[in-house]
Amino acid sequence: MDFEKHIKELLLLHDCVILPGLGGFIANYKPAEFNQARNTVNPPSKHILFNSNLVHNDGLLYAHVSEATGYGYKDVQEMAIAYIDQIRREAGTGMKHVIDGLGYFYLDKESQIQFMDEGGNNFLLESYGLPFLQYREFEKLPKTKSYRSLSPETDPLARQRRMRRWIYSTAAAACLVTAMILLPVRTGYFNQAGIDIPVTESFSESDIPSAPHKATHAGFTPAVVVDKTLKKVPVPQTEYHLVVGSFKDFGNARQLRNQLAQEGHEARILCSDKGFFRVSAGSYARHSEAAVQLASIRTEYGKVWILNN
Repeated sequence: MDFEKHIKELLLLHDCVILPGLGGFIANYKPAEFNQARNTVNPPSKHILFNSNLVHNDGLLYAHVSEATGYGYKDVQEMAIAYIDQIRREAGTGMKHVIDGLGYFYLDKESQIQFMDEGGNNFLLESYGLPFLQYREFEKLPKTKSYRSLSPETDPLARQRRMRRWIYSTAAAACLVTAMILLPVRTGYFNQAGIDIPVTESFSESDIPSAPHKATHAGFTPAVVVDKTLKKVPVPQTEYHLVVGSFKDFGNARQLRNQLAQEGHEARILCSDKGFFRVSAGSYARHSEAAVQLASIRTEYGKVWILNN
């Protein structure tokens, strides 16, 4: 009977295997280890120790051998006792009883039977077939930043705020320049300063608005007043959104947006200053229009609210 084969099979599945009257094999778990001296990584492992105080028969070995070989429980018990007596005899004569792939029994200086684990064995099934890894270390030098290089914008909210500030400042500058050009013309500043503004040939006399008759003085020419109105700079209009959900994770927001789009809604993802991604089922120019659609959306998605942005 090859008891050594069955012992190793049991050690792969259990943490304790007892040889009745001799001792018990105990599993010793170790996590993955980094060896900085050798630059190696060892996978998690389960090594085997031996405790000579575990002599009580728990029936695990006998039951496993009986099921695997078909022998009766009593027959297996008799063959196991003979195998354990063989270990005692060989160790008592100064020999080593070797179990291939596991270790060997020997007699110490105090005439006690001990067990020595064979190095390199790993009985952890989760790490089966994983060898140790050899790695090399690389030193990463800091990258010098050039004053000409532009770092990409990673925050979409900051980019939106920057664009708004640029639009408002550009609009204000355009209004200021227009006022600086038109104000002297409308007040007749050029006429009072003796500057004659010629009328281009593209204008006819009928296109020039009539002005009240004024007496001309020497050295002065009647001012031609051109009526021009300032162009209004378009201001972003407020929109009203039907918000169905708000998420911290962009993937969840995108999933809900796709679901709403498949159901026929004009779904959008709105970003907030606090880092939330809000999913809208529709956007409207007036609050009254959003309020009309709010009731029907709530019947499908529950708690829905109106956001003005």
